[in-house]
Amino acid sequence: MLVGLVSNSSGRADSMSAAAGALRDRGADLIVHCGDVGGRHVLDELAKLDAVFVWGDRDTDRMGLLRHARNLNLVCFGLLGELDLDGKRAVLVHGDDKKLIRRLLDEQQYDFLFCGHDIEGEDRKVGKTRVINPGSLYGAPSRSAALISTTSGEVKFVTV
Repeated sequence: MLVGLVSNSSGRADSMSAAAGALRDRGADLIVHCGDVGGRHVLDELAKLDAVFVWGDRDTDRMGLLRHARNLNLVCFGLLGELDLDGKRAVLVHGDDKKLIRRLLDEQQYDFLFCGHDIEGEDRKVGKTRVINPGSLYGAPSRSAALISTTSGEVKFVTV
C-alpha cells in the first residue's frame, strides 16, 4: 500500500490540491493529513480521495470542520488516530504535543508514527517506530508531502 502524508495546509486548498495530485499521480492509495487543515476547501480536496485526518493546533473551527467532514464522508480522528496498514500499526497525531509523541515512542506500540506541525520533513527511527513528518504545505520555504510504501518501507519526499 502507498500512503500519502500531508500536513499544515492551513486553509490553502491550492496547496492541498497540488499535493493530492502529486501523490495520486505517484500511486497513493490513502492520504493522511496530519493536522492544521485550516479550512473547508481543504476538506473538499481531501474528499476527492480516500483520506483521513487529525486536528492540528491551528484548527480552531473544529465543530464547523467536523460537520463539513461528515457531510463529505471524511474520517476525522480528533487528536489521535490509529490505522492498520498492511498489518503494520500506524498512529497519527499533529505533533505539537511533544509529551504525547515522547509517550508514543516510549511505548513502542506502533510501526509508524505520522506527524506534522514542524515545517521540515523528517524520517527517523526510534526503536521499532518509524517517525515520518511530510513537512509543511504552507509557510515553509518549500512545500512538501511524503509517500510511504507500507510493504517496502521506502519513503519519498515530494516537493509540491
